[in-house]
Amino acid sequence: HDPVVASDGHAYEREAIVRWLQKERKSPITREVMSIDKLNPSRTLKKMADDKRAEWRQKKLLYKYKLDIDVKKTEQIPFIKTTTKAIYRAEWITRTLSSNDSNINLLHLTGENAENIAEIYCRMGTHPNIVRVLGRVEHKDTGILLVQEYLCEVTLSQFMKDSHQTLSINTFDIILYQIASALQYLNGTNIIHGNITADNIFIYHLDDIPENTWVKLTNIGDIEKSTNNTDAESKVSSNEIHSEKSDVYAFGKLALKMYLLQLETNDKNLKERKKLFQRCLAFDKNERPTFNELTETISKFVDEDKYILKSKSY
Repeated sequence: HDPVVASDGHAYEREAIVRWLQKERKSPITREVMSIDKLNPSRTLKKMADDKRAEWRQKKLLYKYKLDIDVKKTEQIPFIKTTTKAIYRAEWITRTLSSNDSNINLLHLTGENAENIAEIYCRMGTHPNIVRVLGRVEHKDTGILLVQEYLCEVTLSQFMKDSHQTLSINTFDIILYQIASALQYLNGTNIIHGNITADNIFIYHLDDIPENTWVKLTNIGDIEKSTNNTDAESKVSSNEIHSEKSDVYAFGKLALKMYLLQLETNDKNLKERKKLFQRCLAFDKNERPTFNELTETISKFVDEDKYILKSKSY
């Protein structure tokens, strides 16, 4: 488009007004005599038009779906809600490549960190042990709306609290391997989780065969301060910028809690595991292992359990 201002004081698109003047030689608005030679480029209008087109292109790239056109809520009340997040059950309206993921939720983010969290989700790619986000949804409310794969009903936290079943050390090794693998992947893409707790780990499959275990990590980038930290833990977290090593600390804390709650403390296999995860809690972050080291060591635990870890994929 090439906007111009004519001698009648009105703005036109150059090609259209030239065609008009070649036939009429008068203003289509005021009917005064006009000349093609008197058409002046409107830089302001052109910039506005260019900006509008750029905004439209960016919006088209940013938003993959539209609410109530491509996807809709099946329930208006969220099944998970916090001060900055609400998750709704949802379903596809139109068929897309992504609609092959038939079980979906809508994640509504609000608050000052919503844009940062959404950006992390949309750029992080896929991993079999991370809850997948399929894209942004254009909607009329405030905040950011995302389509994500369906969340299963049970978190690791709920299982540890409510279940009377004692899991084998083999199963815990595999759960921790999958979590460490997910965190290793995030670290490789320069993403810090920031809130590694049992509440943010969902159990997708769990039975009597440890190698069938499948868990997924979520709430990536949703950094929150825990009110349950000890003074020592608070001092460690307050002195650190969020990094791989702060995620390692949280992972080690979770791992120790898992083993101690579910296993006999005199288990012959527990000692070397406790030693590894206590290293994760070192006050000096440089003394903590990396996720590369953790996945390698936990993988050896799994092999020693005489179970083959099968990688699950979509």
